[in-house]
Amino acid sequence: MADSNVPAVHDLLTTVSGITGKVPYMNARPASGDNNSPSKSSPITSRTWIRVGLAMFAVGFGTNLFAPMLEVYRDQDGISEASVTAMFGIYAAGLVPALLIFGPVSDHYGRRAVVRPALILVAVASGILAAGSQAPEWVLYVGRWIMGFGVGMAMSSGSAWIKQLSVDRPTAGPRRATIVLSAGFGGGPLIAGQFAEFLPGPQITPYLLHIALVIVTIPLVWGVPETQFPAEGRVKRPPLVPRIALTGRFFWAVAAWAPWVFGTATVAFTSIPGFVTDNVEYPVAYLGLISGVGMFSGVFIQPVAAKLATYGWLPLSVVGLGAASVGLVLGAVAIEVDSALLVIPAAIILGCSYGIMMVSGLREVEIIAEPHELGALIGVFYTLTYTGFAVPFVLAVLGPFVGDLFGIGPVRGFIACLAFGVVVCLVSTVPVARAASRAVPHPRREV
Repeated sequence: MADSNVPAVHDLLTTVSGITGKVPYMNARPASGDNNSPSKSSPITSRTWIRVGLAMFAVGFGTNLFAPMLEVYRDQDGISEASVTAMFGIYAAGLVPALLIFGPVSDHYGRRAVVRPALILVAVASGILAAGSQAPEWVLYVGRWIMGFGVGMAMSSGSAWIKQLSVDRPTAGPRRATIVLSAGFGGGPLIAGQFAEFLPGPQITPYLLHIALVIVTIPLVWGVPETQFPAEGRVKRPPLVPRIALTGRFFWAVAAWAPWVFGTATVAFTSIPGFVTDNVEYPVAYLGLISGVGMFSGVFIQPVAAKLATYGWLPLSVVGLGAASVGLVLGAVAIEVDSALLVIPAAIILGCSYGIMMVSGLREVEIIAEPHELGALIGVFYTLTYTGFAVPFVLAVLGPFVGDLFGIGPVRGFIACLAFGVVVCLVSTVPVARAASRAVPHPRREV
């Protein structure tokens, strides 16, 4: 569908947007009779993206509100550490296929066709999780898997939609998408932790709050103009994984470090705090606080990360790996000295690492992706980042194993695993730095 006139049309529309604040953004020709055509949609303004952003906030809110619930399930329901971390991680098993499938779907059938049902699905997932308190344990696994699937549908398509709606500042699209998602990731556990700690029905109330939030955002996003219209005629089915994702450039500049994005963040608010909550008066609220502090650190660091990308002397991915190393070391020290207070700066630094690497990855994806592959490649990137959700479960299994193997006990076995992660982060900075420095200055060169 390449067209030599598309750049000129895009430049003209961007100019009109700068003068009037409104532009009928067109990424592809609408199919005949398409209800999403510009003539049947309200014009896109510089604030239209906020409506999709609120929906993405609601999606992110439901994603991480489960973090403080781990303590509820451990303490009140007697579920083991390995089981609750497996529940937390199975979310990624639903998210990964949804990201890979619905990124390309949104590229070829439109963003609204994916985001609308995704919002309904995440509300259903919260309903199942709320019902799980009075049901067998496996129901919680089902709810978390469905939540992951709904979030996967929304993330790649919603992020691409926000980018295309950012007509006032096209380069700000990836950062806007990351900020609203991260705000949801932080706000969910922070608020849910307080609800579960201080209000009745701790296994139910946080999920009801999420359902209410989704219900409020659905009408806001339902009428947002489409930016990715279906092509006329027969469309060749796109590959789930774009060709550029299989190149050495993508591997070293993005894929090699992407699992650390959520790997370090989830360790910060699911694994490390669990070793220090015995001395905390309100453990559920504390876990919510740690989760919120970590994820909001990722939000607030992103404008700084964007400036570092422009003026910094190190690639963003290397800065993020360095922050991950420092945060993991601080977390290990907090566990060794049994300090709940020291976990807070560890979570802040690991959250900053998350935010920096998320911005870095989305910027690189935007640089190398063609417009018709943007949703698909964002989906691949998010898929790689979300493999990090398995890290807490892996550590819950490996920590005791390493402790028994070396006769140092499960706590120090966990600390040894964190130390190994620090080594991996530091060693990987060299090839990642080389790949990033070669790739970024020439965004459209042949690979």
